[in-house]
Amino acid sequence: MDYDINEKETAIDNMGDSLLFAIEECINRGNKGDADAIMSEWIVDGRDPIDGSYEFIFMPNYTLQ
Repeated sequence: MDYDINEKETAIDNMGDSLLFAIEECINRGNKGDADAIMSEWIVDGRDPIDGSYEFIFMPNYTLQ
């Protein structure tokens, strides 16, 4: 079963929110290196994927079979 548009958007939003929360926790604990590492998983070539055209690739959702 493939994802529909709403599932993809929700997944992307959840990923962004989760990574932001993790970054904030690292900063609050004084762990800047981990915060930078997490940010580099989201920001690619200095670009936030939410701010421009960026394609997320999804594999089929086998959990619903």
